Amino acid sequence: MKRIVCTTCIALGLAAGMAHAAGADCQATSTRLLDHLDKGDYAGATTDFDDRMKAGLSADRLARIWPAVAQQFGVRGTRESPRLSQADGHALVITSLHYGQNLIDAQVACDADGRIGGFYIKPHR
Repeated sequence: MKRIVCTTCIALGLAAGMAHAAGADCQATSTRLLDHLDKGDYAGATTDFDDRMKAGLSADRLARIWPAVAQQFGVRGTRESPRLSQADGHALVITSLHYGQNLIDAQVACDADGRIGGFYIKPHR
């Protein structure tokens, strides 16, 4: 019985370690995406997208959509520290962005391979 418990503890510890690593990778990927967007480098912003994201949100489409954020919310300001979580087997990174007097959240979802499978802009919570 002790072996089963210890084996389970080791497996849980490894899973937690892998989840933390995936979250750290996703945080770096999310930061890279936002850096590219800040520079207007929309092709660079899509380099970490998975195939489904690339099909749904091309660099050209992103170039049309992203500037509208500043037009709607105000001049781009600072970024808050990213917050990490997990949902449905994906690492999630939420970074609050200051635009004028507004605060919006950029949410990036990464798969186990570190590819971006979701990118959303939402009102801050």
